[in-house]
Amino acid sequence: MIFGLAFSLAAQAEDDSIWDDFFDKEDGQLDVGDWLGKQYGFLPTPILITGPTFGNGIGLNLLFLHGSFANDSTATGRYIPPSISGVAYAATENDTKVGAGYHIGFWKRDTVRTTTFIGRPDANLDFFPDIPIIGEREISMNLEGWAGYQEVKLRLGESNFFAGGNYLYFGSTTSPNDLPSFIPEDLLEQEITVAALSAVIEYDSRDSIFTPNNGIYGKLVTARYDEAVGSDFDFWNYRGKVFYFQPVGKSFNLGLRSEVQSIDGKAPFYMYPSVDIRGIAHARYQGQHTFVFEAEARWAVSNRWSLIGFAGSGKAFGNDTLNREQDFSEADWNSSWGAGFRYNMARKFGLHLGLDYAFGPEEDSIYITMGQAWNAFF
Repeated sequence: MIFGLAFSLAAQAEDDSIWDDFFDKEDGQLDVGDWLGKQYGFLPTPILITGPTFGNGIGLNLLFLHGSFANDSTATGRYIPPSISGVAYAATENDTKVGAGYHIGFWKRDTVRTTTFIGRPDANLDFFPDIPIIGEREISMNLEGWAGYQEVKLRLGESNFFAGGNYLYFGSTTSPNDLPSFIPEDLLEQEITVAALSAVIEYDSRDSIFTPNNGIYGKLVTARYDEAVGSDFDFWNYRGKVFYFQPVGKSFNLGLRSEVQSIDGKAPFYMYPSVDIRGIAHARYQGQHTFVFEAEARWAVSNRWSLIGFAGSGKAFGNDTLNREQDFSEADWNSSWGAGFRYNMARKFGLHLGLDYAFGPEEDSIYITMGQAWNAFF
């Protein structure tokens, strides 16, 4: 975002009034809310990647602000989020590369919501199959191909509920980055296409899609991967998530997250759910079923700066294609915790930017976070 600010300033340096848009009129502090609310066209923003899954990396996101980024509301005062489009490219130190285009749309006074994504990942991920006699081993895999996703949801009357569906496509070549003698057959080089039609129910009463202070977000998805819609594998994927945000007094805010996911049928190894929380790499703990919960507390030490504390845990259990088999009671809790800080970069939009340091069960990780750390778009 700082690069984007510099780009815009250089382009408009002849207009001294541009500086007024970078400082809040109420407290005089650095704030990009007025500037974002007036911009049209593409906003170049940097992508800074941290965390244990892909390592450190960098990229560029060309963010398109539709009309303006200004907040809006209905006659009843319901918050209407802004629509956003973009194209992005990023690369990391483990040689992962991805290019993508996306659109997050809020149409007809937020009575219709859409999410559109098309991209080409070339990703290197570590998986941990349980090899007979040998035990668990780490194997680095490359997944390269094309991915597409389209979701459409309609608001049910004047309620906070939405109903709709989505289509997911991912055609890829999977291959091991190394060839140990004990590699399972499912991890040998192969071309795989997965595709699914899903039914979606969503509830959203948050006061911001970026860094909420209040409200509930929930989503239930039933996905059918089937040859009839272009998939090489036939299976069901069920997933659900709930995020809860509540102010506690004038200075504290509490966030709670719970997510569950389940596979019914045989799926490719990379489609099995994993315990995804800060401090744990994606796919480190996979299973047929997963259960995750996390709590986050935010303390506003001033009108701009906040301190963050968080902790979470999850289990992966059931049977999967990598020979893992555990009941819920036998599976380990995989936990992490950490702390960080936030700066309120755009007060009128509830957009906070900051950094988190997570202590995981195997390694520590640093995360750069813009908005809420929990994913509500998939």
